[in-house]
Amino acid sequence: MRSNHTTPVINRKEPLILGAGDLFLLVFSLWATLVLRYGELPSAELIQAHAWPFAIVFALSRVAFYISGLYSRAIHVARSSLPGTILAAQTGNGLIAVIIFYFVPTFSVTPKVNLFIYLFLSSAFVILWRLNTHQLMSLRRKSPALVVGSSPEAAELIEEMSHNSRVGLYCREKVTADKLIQSMEASSDDFQYVIADADDPAIETVLPEVYRRFFAKASIIDLHELYEEVFDRIPLSRMDHGWVMSQVSSISPVLYDAMKRLADIILSLVVGLAALVAYPFVAVAIKLEDGGPVFIAQERVGKHGKPIRISKFRSMQRNDSDKWVAEGGTENRVTRVGRFIRKTRIDELPQALSILRGDMSIIGPRADVAGLAVRLEKEIPYYAVRTVIAPGLTGWAQINQEKPPQSVEETKLRLSYDLYYITRRSLGLDLRIALRTLKTLLSRVGM
Repeated sequence: MRSNHTTPVINRKEPLILGAGDLFLLVFSLWATLVLRYGELPSAELIQAHAWPFAIVFALSRVAFYISGLYSRAIHVARSSLPGTILAAQTGNGLIAVIIFYFVPTFSVTPKVNLFIYLFLSSAFVILWRLNTHQLMSLRRKSPALVVGSSPEAAELIEEMSHNSRVGLYCREKVTADKLIQSMEASSDDFQYVIADADDPAIETVLPEVYRRFFAKASIIDLHELYEEVFDRIPLSRMDHGWVMSQVSSISPVLYDAMKRLADIILSLVVGLAALVAYPFVAVAIKLEDGGPVFIAQERVGKHGKPIRISKFRSMQRNDSDKWVAEGGTENRVTRVGRFIRKTRIDELPQALSILRGDMSIIGPRADVAGLAVRLEKEIPYYAVRTVIAPGLTGWAQINQEKPPQSVEETKLRLSYDLYYITRRSLGLDLRIALRTLKTLLSRVGM
């Protein structure tokens, strides 16, 4: 089902507007710093002396803002936390800038007090800009929509349209397929969008009338396509043989595969070095707590269902192969050391060897423990589809679910995120996952 109008329902210009405003204010803050510091308009030579070092600071700020979620859809939900989020991002950015300015002679700028004036001014300007922009964009007019369908996805969409300012629609009316014709006859035809569940056989029979009535006046959108656009996951109600055959493939562009494998090799060496550094401390902590083994080895499910063997720092009292943590009982709980190394992902560092071998990737669906995968494949249709690509240390599902799934329903949600990644995998999406993973790790260690 294709829309006959081009008006976007997701405001993708908003992050661009926010980013452009942020960058302008960062540059303006540098200019204001020079004016304030020297009491006159800065000369071309003075600006040039600061341009290259501060270009690095600007770039760091943009990365810090992205990692902090300042360009995400959820930022509107927490307006009260904006100042704290911006200050935290600027603090981290400032610490890196101090190292550059004080210890890298190439980037030395004197007096270095200019950096601290700049950080104060830029933080204040960006906070004021974001707070006022938040108000203006929250007032952006939304377009009325008629939602046709009774599925859980339809209810989720209506709820999101009501609370997310990035979605430029609101539900003026919701009807089921059998009430659609009656609703159209009673309406004033002022819907700008009709959102219909084209996979519902009952709706499919009335679609010709929908097109006849609304085609010239409104955009007609497939409910499931909009759902994917809004939630960044695949609704599992779409999963059938035809969808899997047409949408899921293990074949990626050659350049993408080559670049990803190169990144895996480089990063696995970095992760492996981190594992070697952490090993003495983790080993001592585990031994002091209960005297048990430092490592566990698990059989997991790799690409195309191939069994792979991975190693982890032990975080539980013993190793279960077919249970969630919640099913382990009091006789197999997470240890005190285990809680910390799980929270910080230190327990997964030994998997660098699996990545280097090619059994895993840095980014991909989480590798299931073999016994648990067998259970899940019996209970969730098409669950094995997620093994069409190599599993990853982190992934789209891992960054979108706060905690690993501990039930069939939570695993279904994970599958919907995995399918989104599998069908849209790209270097750009991998970069987003890497940056958001970094944000998660920094927040877990209190940074």
